[in-house]
Amino acid sequence: MSNLRSLIKKSKILKKELIASTVRMPKELHFFVDELAEHLSLSRQEVLLNLIEEGASVAKDELNPGTVDEAQDTCSFHILNTNKGNNEEDHDRMIENGVAAAFYDPWKYNIDRIKKGDFVFLYENCVGVVAFGKGTGNTLVRDHEGQKDECHYQELHDFNLVSVPITASEIKKILNRNVVFLRTMSSMPDGQKLLDRILLKKNS
Repeated sequence: MSNLRSLIKKSKILKKELIASTVRMPKELHFFVDELAEHLSLSRQEVLLNLIEEGASVAKDELNPGTVDEAQDTCSFHILNTNKGNNEEDHDRMIENGVAAAFYDPWKYNIDRIKKGDFVFLYENCVGVVAFGKGTGNTLVRDHEGQKDECHYQELHDFNLVSVPITASEIKKILNRNVVFLRTMSSMPDGQKLLDRILLKKNS
């Protein structure tokens, strides 16, 4: 309970921009949320938001484990989540400068596995693949948010923006399989299919 209180206090301090959303829930859960809100002297909105954030955090940990995909060592195609929802400046820097970047241990080490000539697709949450380019195989390091050497990045050669992003649902249809987009970086053995579709759209 004290953890929930601290989360709510933290969210008030951060003053995040909120987007209106509607959710239908079982009657029992609705009553529980109201009782919890009354017990904590908080609004239903505050309780629901923090319960959802806690659940989302658990889901992210499950989908983006603290390990690096070993298959990346032999694969020539990768899809990198720019993590715009967490830090819009990091996303913008990747797009504007044509780089692939990841942050903090162990996720930053994904970048080290990009070999010279590997294709990297940059995926923006809720939008799709918005850019792509070829890795140099040369990983550079810089500080991030005041933390020393917590950003690993590679410049992408032949960098291209995708004028009409390839959405998550489109990617799944193109590859005819499920794809987890919440991971920092995943290997994509069948990435040539995605590249062909992007180039086809570009030239049509």
